[in-house]
Amino acid sequence: MMNCLAEKLCCALLCLCTAACLPAADAYFTTFARGKWDPVMWVPVKSPRFSYLGEMVQLDDHIMNRTPELSDDEIFRKHAADVYSCLMLKRKFTGSAVISATMSFDHRMAPLIVIAPQIGKSADGRAEHREHYEVVLFDEGINVWRHLWKDGRPSWYKAAFLKTKFEPKKRHCLEVRLSCTKNGRILTVNCDGKTFGYRDDHLPESYYVGITACEGRNRFYDFSVTEK
Repeated sequence: MMNCLAEKLCCALLCLCTAACLPAADAYFTTFARGKWDPVMWVPVKSPRFSYLGEMVQLDDHIMNRTPELSDDEIFRKHAADVYSCLMLKRKFTGSAVISATMSFDHRMAPLIVIAPQIGKSADGRAEHREHYEVVLFDEGINVWRHLWKDGRPSWYKAAFLKTKFEPKKRHCLEVRLSCTKNGRILTVNCDGKTFGYRDDHLPESYYVGITACEGRNRFYDFSVTEK
């Protein structure tokens, strides 16, 4: 009886020690405040739709895409295609994860989170998007766009959306949960307590993640990834 009890106690202690030695969920976090993040861990990536490589500007507690010194409305009407700027984390993630960023936008749109299985190169050797997903915040909701690449040409379609209101010039935390389950791959999006999701088995199992600012002035305050 005592031997059996001792054996059970030893087994329980062994299980506890094993659990304590298991690594925690893999994670990445940074704030984009001045001097608080490492640009070396990120790579600027251009869109194949545009010839230029956009730039992020450092401010005290955030980064922002470089935009002309014009009114919000004029930037949106005349320069929406001139202000695209994307940074992708060089590190690749695998399986289920939660990706989040605190962001804001002026006027109407459109900061976003990017999920990309690979990053390609342009003809002149610059990092350039191929197939990828964009989860886009704007004043009238959230859109999920799937971007494709075939025969050297990009195409895209809206895979999912949420119609609601988000206020410009206010910080919003956009959270994207990618779940690899036995019933398929699920993307769940949450912002300010508003949630929607859908199944998409084209979602990659391993992927790079990042942020894009486009169509207006966009700000990013932090970014995190937690593997689940």
